Amino acid sequence: MRRAWFPLLPLALSLCGCGYVGDPLPPALNIPVPVQDLRGLQRGDKVIIAFTPSLMTTDKLELKRLSSIDLRAGENKPGGFDMNRWLETAERLPLEETGERSVQVSLPAAKWAGKEMIFAVRGIGPTGRGAQWSNLLLLNVVPPPAAPVELAVVGAPSGAYLQWKGDGSQWRIWRLVEGDKEPAVLGIAGERSWLDQTAEYGKTYTYMVQQLVGSGATPGESEMSPSVSYHRVDTFPPAVPAGFVAIAGLKSIELNWDRNTEPDFKAYQLYRAVGDEPLKKLGAPVEKTSYSDADVESGKKYRYAVSSVDESGNESQPCAAVEIVAP
Repeated sequence: MRRAWFPLLPLALSLCGCGYVGDPLPPALNIPVPVQDLRGLQRGDKVIIAFTPSLMTTDKLELKRLSSIDLRAGENKPGGFDMNRWLETAERLPLEETGERSVQVSLPAAKWAGKEMIFAVRGIGPTGRGAQWSNLLLLNVVPPPAAPVELAVVGAPSGAYLQWKGDGSQWRIWRLVEGDKEPAVLGIAGERSWLDQTAEYGKTYTYMVQQLVGSGATPGESEMSPSVSYHRVDTFPPAVPAGFVAIAGLKSIELNWDRNTEPDFKAYQLYRAVGDEPLKKLGAPVEKTSYSDADVESGKKYRYAVSSVDESGNESQPCAAVEIVAP
């Protein structure tokens, strides 16, 4: 007789459908990761603060947006810094931007002038939980520095020479090279002038100057001075040759002088006069520092001089003339 298996079918089905259900996961805290790049400076009558809010949480989840950003400023009071004591008096600053990857806010500096201020920021998640506070930003806020005035740029043999007027004792020099998108800092000046020795012939430069007040990594700075453009052209002759001498030779007059050291030096131009006549060019320019003049008559008086010429054709004044009687 065949056995009936169908009574066992419900049991088999129940065994196949059985599965393990784990413990329920705790709800996500949605606490944002702290801001790591709080930075800022004072420019003119404004304090400019910038930072990048994080939309990543401590649970390694990504938020669509923060509910708010808590940016605060408080005075760094004597007695050593204590975060809780600072929070008791720190002011929460108005901030509208909460969904941007990068935030920059400009705040009036007047109420903080003369104080050492500490700034901190944190993101607030969608459940109202705040991140830990960011890195601290310390700024010595000063009365608004005045921008330099009457900036002028003139050419000099060794570069572009800047001069300006205005208050202060320290200035930051900026330069924009033709073709570049952003200016770059050339250096810090301790007087109202600067020689840009890196300016090249044939290029156009735009210069600006800021006054700096205070020390440290972020001194107070003024707005930029009005910009001045300068196109560098070589109009500067080499130095007058030195050590020029004339020596009587065998049916000739031998001329010698010291070599010029300018990087764009090209050649020397000789001059000669017979008797009391004016000096005239003696042949084509020469590259050597010597010349033998065999076109002389015995007993006649001659005067000689030499000038230097650069690659751009700029010629120096002739040196002091030397007088000699041909042998």
